[in-house]
Amino acid sequence: MKLLTLPEAAKYLGMSRSNLYQRKDIPRYRRPGSRVVLFDQEELEAWLMQGRLAVEGVVRKKVLAGHEPPLTGESSKGVLEIPRDPVYHRDARYR
Repeated sequence: MKLLTLPEAAKYLGMSRSNLYQRKDIPRYRRPGSRVVLFDQEELEAWLMQGRLAVEGVVRKKVLAGHEPPLTGESSKGVLEIPRDPVYHRDARYR
């Protein structure tokens, strides 16, 4: 169990400190009577994996339903391509 402070956890997750502090779905600890917020690194990793699995599940459901073409895997840059739904804009110039 490695405890991280707010700035360390923000750097580890790659997000701002204020965003990390405001997100209540991220597991955290606080000692009674203290303002110091601590994060467990293992729980942060589990939280990240949980989010990744949820996103992959949504993409797979769309693929199985026939909404999107199947994922081809990694692109030439080594990044997983996630298909996006088209965005509707009320101005026809931006559709």
